[in-house]
Amino acid sequence: MANKKKRKKIKIQAFLVKPFLICLGVFMIGNILLPTREYSEVENRSLAKRPRLTLSSLQTGTFMEQYEDYLMDQFIGRNLLRDLKVRIDTFAGNKEENGVYRGKQGQLMEDVVIPDQEVLKKNVKAIKEFAESNSGIPTSMILVPDAACILEDELPSLATVANQRTMIKSVKRELGESVSWVDAVSVLDTHKNEKVYYKTDHHWTTLGAYYVFQESGSALGVQSKEESTFSPYAVTTTFNGTLSSKSGYEENEKEEIDIYTPQGEDLDVVVNYVQEQKKTTSLYDSTKLDTKDKYAVFLGGNYSLLDIKTTVNAKRKLLMFKDSYANCFIPFLTPYFREIVVVDPRYYTGDVSELVGTYNITDCVFLYNANTFFADNNISGVLTGE
Repeated sequence: MANKKKRKKIKIQAFLVKPFLICLGVFMIGNILLPTREYSEVENRSLAKRPRLTLSSLQTGTFMEQYEDYLMDQFIGRNLLRDLKVRIDTFAGNKEENGVYRGKQGQLMEDVVIPDQEVLKKNVKAIKEFAESNSGIPTSMILVPDAACILEDELPSLATVANQRTMIKSVKRELGESVSWVDAVSVLDTHKNEKVYYKTDHHWTTLGAYYVFQESGSALGVQSKEESTFSPYAVTTTFNGTLSSKSGYEENEKEEIDIYTPQGEDLDVVVNYVQEQKKTTSLYDSTKLDTKDKYAVFLGGNYSLLDIKTTVNAKRKLLMFKDSYANCFIPFLTPYFREIVVVDPRYYTGDVSELVGTYNITDCVFLYNANTFFADNNISGVLTGE
């Protein structure tokens, strides 16, 4: 009797194991046969490539780490399993996925970055020293808060994020009188019931950028908000942003991207992508509207160095240090500067002091999203040449 039960148990186990082994074999063969994907449209990011096997990578263990990342990214059925996980987590009441909160009305918000104090201290010191050593060049700072800071009432129940307002105030205090400060927090607070942030993306909307531009006239030395007139119009209504891609939330949500054009006289521009050695006559790249990353319609994305020349009747030349938040802000500045030189410290490796002299810079502005600013360890290196 005991042997009969044992044989029956073995048969049941074999019945269960065989389908599992077959499925495992199918997945293994599929992963081998399918070509390596370089980019995920669903997640809007580059995928890990098959690592090269070397003696050094085996000894250090980096090969196995890289190969594990490769398998995770290239695993057949990854998108299906990812979607299933998000659905299960949501059903269980989870409102956070991969550092993204799903707030009220489906508003997605990135968690607030806690800065490395040593890196932050170096960055602020470098900006202050740059402004003081170029005292003849008016320098402004626009530090844009994240949605989780302004739309904190939209956070899911019991969710808590770090106090970004306090962090931003600390930067302002440390910079002191060396720069003209633009209070983006107060401006966006005033308009937080309007769509100043995308629902599915980590960027502010062009409307949010426009409100901050209107209030930055004094610091930037441009016309007041009563005199600055721009007309918005939509270039797409099917935008689904990076936070949706990162979290798996709100994948069916479609949003509008607007661009603002100055009213009055026609203004021509020439955008020189210096390192790429290409030029265009538009601030917008319409080909990006056919891709997942539609926000890249502004300037085509992020580049190390741009030189934007305009036909405006002015002698002022602006040097801007920025992250991607500035891409939709720059068009508001073109009616007021003959030339705008744009530096992204995450990619730029040249000499900043040489830029100032070569382009005869008359004004300077730092425009950053707070999360990027508090995590970026490149700013001080670019400004100091280290």
